[in-house]
Amino acid sequence: MKPGRIKELIQEKVKEIHKHCEDITGDFDRDTIHKFRVAVKTLRSFLRLLRTGNNEPFAKLPGKFKRLYQVAGAIRDAQLELEKLAVDEAALPVYLHKLRNDIERHKKEWDNHYSRKVMQKLKKRLSDYDYTVLQPDVVASFFDDRINAVAKASSTKSPTNVQLHNMRKQLKDLVYAAKLVKKEWEIAYKEIAELPMKKIEGLTTGIGDYNDARLILEHLRSFSSSKLEPEELTTISKICSREAEKLKARKKSILNTIRQVTQPMSIG
Repeated sequence: MKPGRIKELIQEKVKEIHKHCEDITGDFDRDTIHKFRVAVKTLRSFLRLLRTGNNEPFAKLPGKFKRLYQVAGAIRDAQLELEKLAVDEAALPVYLHKLRNDIERHKKEWDNHYSRKVMQKLKKRLSDYDYTVLQPDVVASFFDDRINAVAKASSTKSPTNVQLHNMRKQLKDLVYAAKLVKKEWEIAYKEIAELPMKKIEGLTTGIGDYNDARLILEHLRSFSSSKLEPEELTTISKICSREAEKLKARKKSILNTIRQVTQPMSIG
């Protein structure tokens, strides 16, 4: 892939990200936030792919933009948590009020941080970098590195939740990179065409759902307030006990699936 095309792809993704930022501001729709975060993750995946083929220092995303990404994630996490607890019809008035306050606080932070200047800086920083030609074999190396890393991490006796989350990030890199390469770079896609990408994508979804449930559990366990009534404390305790048992089984199942999918592909 030639440097000119690399820059075009990056700028197309930056333009998409900018559009989602504009759409987020105002209504903070959960699906729009999700699209924004997926676009950012796709851009990051492509930049990491470029780094695989280039040992020079690489342009990093500006700090203010990274903070926007984090704030959007915090809003969406709280929105998902509210939705999950609503489905469960849990009687948690104080805790749900806290979540709504968190969302409003993060919305204000977004409004304070977001501006077109942030996007202009992102565009300029990535445009000013002198990209080199990307060879097709770099794609295979990129995939091999991540598959081997996931296979190695999953082979340990008791991977931590942090390790599991990192495995998901590695696998997500593969999903986003595969979709981009399939669309834009047919020659390079042949290097990875035989990989079970549907299974890998399914794994990322499963780990993501597990992580969402785990975060809710952690938040409930750490929550305290002088306004909590005994009934709500009891409800929180019951939810935590129930979800903790479910998560143990889910984690075991996920790790077994990761091993089945990635370790046969591992080359090192």
